[in-house]
Amino acid sequence: MSKTVDGVGFSSHIQKTFLANTSLLSAVDAITRWQPFSLLALTSLGVGVLTVLFGGVTAALSNQSGILASFVGLVGLILVLMALLVGSNAVGIMLSDDVWGRPQRNIKSAILASLFTVHRLIGVIFLVGVIFLLYLAALSLILFLCKIPGVGALLYAIVFPVGAVLTGFFLFALLYVAIPLAAPVIWNGETVLRALTTLREMARHRLLFVIIMMLLLGVLVTVVTAIIGAALFGGAGLVLSMSAAVVGSSIDGVGGLSRIVWGALLGETGLGGYLWALGFGGLVLFFLGVAPGSLVAMKGLAIIHRAAVDGLELERGEEALKQKLEEVKRKAQQARDRMQTQAAAVSLSGPSASSPAGNGAAANPTCPSCTQPVSPADIFCGNCGHRLQ
Repeated sequence: MSKTVDGVGFSSHIQKTFLANTSLLSAVDAITRWQPFSLLALTSLGVGVLTVLFGGVTAALSNQSGILASFVGLVGLILVLMALLVGSNAVGIMLSDDVWGRPQRNIKSAILASLFTVHRLIGVIFLVGVIFLLYLAALSLILFLCKIPGVGALLYAIVFPVGAVLTGFFLFALLYVAIPLAAPVIWNGETVLRALTTLREMARHRLLFVIIMMLLLGVLVTVVTAIIGAALFGGAGLVLSMSAAVVGSSIDGVGGLSRIVWGALLGETGLGGYLWALGFGGLVLFFLGVAPGSLVAMKGLAIIHRAAVDGLELERGEEALKQKLEEVKRKAQQARDRMQTQAAAVSLSGPSASSPAGNGAAANPTCPSCTQPVSPADIFCGNCGHRLQ
């Protein structure tokens, strides 16, 4: 194993890392993929329509029934989030096909695949959150033990550095591996168990590599967004300036846009048509400024996922995870069986409801051996020592 660290093994690792960073630049090609771009536009349009529709209905119902308005608003929020999640997941599936060299799916096939896999993404994110909360609960319990007089300070001297290292590892694994790379794993068609295994193995063996790649992707997305945003902002400013001369004084550059918006908010009449036109155009420009960066980020995540899983023994990791889950299930079943056995023993050793004393015996139980009064909480008889429970 040590031979892979020196000589040819080390140089090949450096070369592999350089090639992975170079391939990350190919994420810019996502801007030229018209099908993912169109699907992202349709998703944004659908989310916008649902938001306006349910927002208007909720506002109209708020004066009549607050409960009904809250219910409609909640339903609208769920539908908006699901539409955004399904649409974004479908875009990611199409970009993942490009990264992995699979045949490019059309928009319909991508949406169907997203509908049948989006629950996996939700499940993975939920399980990752549960695992992190369980870790925090265990850490809180250990910190509580540090309050023991005498040995608490000595125990805390060990818990503090170990807990800091483990918590830092969990945070970085959560922020740079689990949350951003859970979606690319699902885009690749993996099951929930295989996705958890992949995230676990990447966090164990590729954490530093993934962090560096994520930082480089952030720089790339920032540069792409800044370039496109500057081009759109410059074009919008020039068009608004020309509109002041061609359309009329109602549109007077950027200052005119501000005056139109504030005039509409203050109830000024005669500006509605230009307000709607500028509002619609502004939304289109905003989408054109955000969409390229989003596409580059999605394809970049898929590229990082493919580079990070290269060489990992996922089958062995999945088998180990299955064994751990089976062990947890077995221990949980054993604990459940013990609780049922103890409950049955307690019910059999309790006083009989059909005793001659009737309700009085049930209210004042006695020892079945010496008939002396006992308490329902007693385990042994205080007079003869007979076991009661």
